[in-house]
Amino acid sequence: MDLDFDKLKDEFEAFSKCGTSYTSDEEEVEVEDEGGFIATVQKYLLPPVMCGVYLSRLDIKVIGLKFNEDVQIRERKRMIRDILKAVTTKEDLEEVFSYIKDAVDEKLLAYDEIVKNFPVTSELFEDKKKKAENFKRVLDKIVIDFEEELG
Repeated sequence: MDLDFDKLKDEFEAFSKCGTSYTSDEEEVEVEDEGGFIATVQKYLLPPVMCGVYLSRLDIKVIGLKFNEDVQIRERKRMIRDILKAVTTKEDLEEVFSYIKDAVDEKLLAYDEIVKNFPVTSELFEDKKKKAENFKRVLDKIVIDFEEELG
Protein backbone atom coordinates (compact mmCIF):
# COMPACT_ATOMS: atom_id res chain seq x y z
CA MET A 1 0.00 0.00 0.00
CA ASP A 2 1.46 3.32 -1.08
CA LEU A 3 0.96 6.36 1.11
CA ASP A 4 0.67 9.81 -0.39
CA PHE A 5 2.64 11.81 2.17
CA ASP A 6 1.76 15.12 0.53
CA LYS A 7 -1.93 14.36 0.98
CA LEU A 8 -1.36 13.29 4.58
CA LYS A 9 0.62 16.46 5.24
CA ASP A 10 -2.19 18.60 3.76
CA GLU A 11 -4.79 16.79 5.89
CA PHE A 12 -2.67 17.23 9.00
CA GLU A 13 -2.16 20.94 8.33
CA ALA A 14 -5.90 21.41 7.75
CA PHE A 15 -6.61 19.56 10.98
CA SER A 16 -4.12 21.60 12.97
CA LYS A 17 -5.61 24.88 11.69
CA CYS A 18 -9.16 24.08 12.81
CA GLY A 19 -9.16 25.73 16.20
CA THR A 20 -8.37 28.76 18.28
CA SER A 21 -5.17 28.92 20.24
CA TYR A 22 -4.51 30.56 23.56
CA THR A 23 -1.00 31.53 24.48
CA SER A 24 0.38 32.04 27.92
CA ASP A 25 3.79 32.87 29.27
CA GLU A 26 4.75 29.20 29.46
CA GLU A 27 3.06 27.45 26.55
CA GLU A 28 0.45 27.55 23.82
CA VAL A 29 -2.94 25.93 24.28
CA GLU A 30 -4.82 24.59 21.27
CA VAL A 31 -8.61 24.47 21.39
CA GLU A 32 -10.34 22.04 19.08
CA ASP A 33 -13.54 23.12 17.32
CA GLU A 34 -15.38 20.14 18.73
CA GLY A 35 -15.88 20.88 22.40
CA GLY A 36 -14.21 24.30 22.15
CA PHE A 37 -13.56 25.86 25.51
CA ILE A 38 -14.94 22.83 27.33
CA ALA A 39 -12.18 20.63 25.93
CA THR A 40 -9.55 23.20 26.87
CA VAL A 41 -10.82 23.52 30.44
CA GLN A 42 -10.91 19.74 30.78
CA LYS A 43 -7.41 19.46 29.33
CA TYR A 44 -6.01 21.89 31.89
CA LEU A 45 -8.21 21.27 34.91
CA LEU A 46 -8.30 17.50 35.16
CA PRO A 47 -4.62 16.49 35.24
CA PRO A 48 -2.85 18.05 38.23
CA VAL A 49 0.34 18.18 36.20
CA MET A 50 -1.34 20.83 34.01
CA CYS A 51 -3.09 23.02 36.59
CA GLY A 52 -0.94 22.40 39.66
CA VAL A 53 -3.76 21.13 41.89
CA TYR A 54 -6.11 18.17 42.04
CA LEU A 55 -9.79 18.99 42.10
CA SER A 56 -11.74 16.03 43.40
CA ARG A 57 -15.26 15.03 42.41
CA LEU A 58 -16.49 16.71 45.55
CA ASP A 59 -14.67 19.94 44.64
CA ILE A 60 -16.26 19.86 41.18
CA LYS A 61 -19.68 19.09 42.70
CA VAL A 62 -19.34 22.15 44.95
CA ILE A 63 -18.39 24.32 41.95
CA GLY A 64 -21.53 23.09 40.19
CA LEU A 65 -23.72 23.78 43.22
CA LYS A 66 -22.37 27.31 43.54
CA PHE A 67 -23.38 27.79 39.90
CA ASN A 68 -26.82 26.28 40.63
CA GLU A 69 -26.01 23.25 38.49
CA ASP A 70 -26.47 20.05 40.48
CA VAL A 71 -24.24 17.60 38.62
CA GLN A 72 -24.24 13.92 39.29
CA ILE A 73 -21.09 12.59 40.94
CA ARG A 74 -19.33 10.49 38.31
CA GLU A 75 -16.24 10.81 36.14
CA ARG A 76 -14.66 14.24 36.71
CA LYS A 77 -14.45 14.94 32.96
CA ARG A 78 -18.20 14.44 32.55
CA MET A 79 -18.95 16.54 35.62
CA ILE A 80 -16.94 19.48 34.24
CA ARG A 81 -18.60 19.05 30.84
CA ASP A 82 -22.08 19.09 32.42
CA ILE A 83 -21.34 22.28 34.34
CA LEU A 84 -19.84 24.07 31.34
CA LYS A 85 -22.69 23.03 29.04
CA ALA A 86 -25.01 25.06 31.29
CA VAL A 87 -23.04 28.20 30.40
CA THR A 88 -25.01 30.41 28.01
CA THR A 89 -23.55 33.89 28.49
CA LYS A 90 -20.20 35.49 29.11
CA GLU A 91 -21.36 36.34 32.64
CA ASP A 92 -22.13 32.67 33.30
CA LEU A 93 -18.69 31.70 32.04
CA GLU A 94 -17.00 34.29 34.25
CA GLU A 95 -19.03 33.08 37.22
CA VAL A 96 -18.10 29.42 36.73
CA PHE A 97 -14.46 30.32 36.15
CA SER A 98 -14.42 32.42 39.33
CA TYR A 99 -15.66 29.39 41.28
CA ILE A 100 -12.99 27.22 39.66
CA LYS A 101 -10.32 29.82 40.50
CA ASP A 102 -11.57 29.97 44.10
CA ALA A 103 -11.25 26.17 44.38
CA VAL A 104 -7.72 26.33 42.96
CA ASP A 105 -6.84 29.13 45.39
CA GLU A 106 -8.09 27.03 48.32
CA LYS A 107 -5.73 24.24 47.29
CA LEU A 108 -2.88 26.74 46.95
CA LEU A 109 -3.52 27.93 50.51
CA ALA A 110 -2.98 24.36 51.68
CA TYR A 111 0.31 24.31 49.76
CA ASP A 112 1.34 27.56 51.47
CA GLU A 113 0.61 26.03 54.85
CA ILE A 114 2.72 22.98 54.04
CA VAL A 115 5.61 25.16 52.85
CA LYS A 116 5.33 27.26 56.00
CA ASN A 117 5.59 24.17 58.19
CA PHE A 118 8.10 22.32 56.00
CA PRO A 119 10.31 24.88 54.20
CA VAL A 120 12.23 22.14 52.40
CA THR A 121 9.14 21.54 50.21
CA SER A 122 9.05 25.10 48.86
CA GLU A 123 10.73 24.20 45.56
CA LEU A 124 8.23 21.41 44.90
CA PHE A 125 5.19 23.56 45.60
CA GLU A 126 6.52 26.63 43.78
CA ASP A 127 6.23 24.71 40.50
CA LYS A 128 2.64 23.76 41.33
CA LYS A 129 1.79 27.40 42.09
CA LYS A 130 3.20 28.51 38.73
CA LYS A 131 1.09 25.92 36.93
CA ALA A 132 -2.01 27.06 38.80
CA GLU A 133 -1.38 30.70 37.85
CA ASN A 134 -0.87 29.65 34.23
CA PHE A 135 -4.18 27.77 34.36
CA LYS A 136 -5.96 30.87 35.67
CA ARG A 137 -4.52 32.93 32.79
CA VAL A 138 -5.82 30.34 30.32
CA LEU A 139 -9.29 30.70 31.85
CA ASP A 140 -9.09 34.48 31.45
CA LYS A 141 -8.14 34.10 27.80
CA ILE A 142 -11.04 31.73 27.20
CA VAL A 143 -13.42 34.38 28.54
CA ILE A 144 -11.96 36.97 26.16
CA ASP A 145 -12.31 34.57 23.23
CA PHE A 146 -15.88 33.69 24.28
CA GLU A 147 -16.73 37.40 24.28
CA GLU A 148 -15.27 37.82 20.77
CA GLU A 149 -17.33 34.90 19.46
CA LEU A 150 -20.51 36.49 20.79
CA GLY A 151 -19.65 39.94 19.46
